[in-house]
Amino acid sequence: MKKILALTISVFFILSISKTVIAQESHNQSANDKSLNTTQQEASQIKDFCKRWSRKLRTVKFKGCMNLDLKISDYRSVEGDVLTYRYLLPNKQGTKQTQNRPGRILFMSGIHGDEYSAISIGYLWMLNMIKHQQDNQQHWLFLPLTNPDGLFRSPATRINANNVDLNRNFPSPDWDELAIDYWKKYYRKNKRRYPGPRSSSEPETQWLVSLIEEFKPDAIISVHAPYGLVDYDGPDHATPNKIGQLKHRALGTFPGSLGRYAGEYLKIPVLTLELRAAGSMPSQKEIYNMWRDIEEWTETKIKGMEQDPVPKFSKPAKLTDTKKPGE
Repeated sequence: MKKILALTISVFFILSISKTVIAQESHNQSANDKSLNTTQQEASQIKDFCKRWSRKLRTVKFKGCMNLDLKISDYRSVEGDVLTYRYLLPNKQGTKQTQNRPGRILFMSGIHGDEYSAISIGYLWMLNMIKHQQDNQQHWLFLPLTNPDGLFRSPATRINANNVDLNRNFPSPDWDELAIDYWKKYYRKNKRRYPGPRSSSEPETQWLVSLIEEFKPDAIISVHAPYGLVDYDGPDHATPNKIGQLKHRALGTFPGSLGRYAGEYLKIPVLTLELRAAGSMPSQKEIYNMWRDIEEWTETKIKGMEQDPVPKFSKPAKLTDTKKPGE
């Protein structure tokens, strides 16, 4: 009787283990299938993104876009489009030994969907860095198209699908008090510069703010067109003289702009590269030179910088055009 009982218990134990193993294998297979489906879905989304991007801008090539190895964030645009990014890490062998760590540079283009050259240069810049990867000494985070809804509209627009200027939607401390008032008085309710119903109201802005918080960049590069200059917002000692052929000209900031939020409030140096024309591109050599100048600027003027305790907001420059460069 005891032998029968022992045998029964053994069989029950073996069956229990078998069920557990089968269940675990089933769970693992389900997880693998889910991961595979997610990977396939993301690959399909990137393929679709590259098709539309290359059809919209003649500078962007489908194969070149696919070779960028873009990743998809957890955020989506108002219209549900993907918001993409790509890290480019420094070449450790080529990194200067005097650095404690590589600098972190956040590069964003396409915040205004109708500035074609400012969007195209992000694509060309990434290809240039991939080609000359041995020269890279910093840790870059690229956001090649931060306002896809604006670009993919027909015609393309500065604003996003909610008709908000994303570069007036950042949560600078003075947004509630001044943003709408500036829009009404300074721009006379120009629809192209509407700052939104509240700060960070747009998913694209929320994405950018979260990336700044998580990545903690030492510098931010934002590309616009068509004024042919480099603007700077941030600590005074990091002011550049020129980047490539673009010479520095101070332009000031607005409530809700990237320069006021990140440069003057968070004290992160912000370079705004204003290309010379919205429809023409710098050469690959010029792009390479701008890249090298930014890395040199990061090395010489940003590393070890001291933070000012109180943000000081600058007044916007007076311009003949109603569009402020870089904004």
